[in-house]
Amino acid sequence: MLNVKGMVVEDARIMDSPLRPEPVLEVRVRPRAGMLRCSRCGRKRPGYDRGGGVRRWRHQDFGCWRVELVAAMPRVECPGCGVVVAAVPWAEPGSRFTRDFEAECAWLMTVANQKTVSGFLHVAWRTAGDIAHRYEHTSR
Repeated sequence: MLNVKGMVVEDARIMDSPLRPEPVLEVRVRPRAGMLRCSRCGRKRPGYDRGGGVRRWRHQDFGCWRVELVAAMPRVECPGCGVVVAAVPWAEPGSRFTRDFEAECAWLMTVANQKTVSGFLHVAWRTAGDIAHRYEHTSR
């Protein structure tokens, strides 16, 4: 359903609270065992610890539901990069969006203007432009 390789789904539930403008399908995930890689150099590295917390990535909507991937992020120890958060197979390092969401946003920006895309994807106008710009530079 999520079309993301290298990931294990642990739980999925609808999160509805007064703090959110709309309910969200929250999918708790983790990288597959043996898939820990340094987020800076990309090399396989041994785990260092369980990390310092949970991270969220916006994924493509599923029907009328906004989808967020949620994962506790372990850290790895890399001789060249030090102790860093492990890379995930579904997002670029430092991004709050999955690769699929960024690809969808970038494609939409080729057929519609930035204001239309931001409204369709429910992201800020500037965010849509930033994603398209970043995607253009990483996909070359």
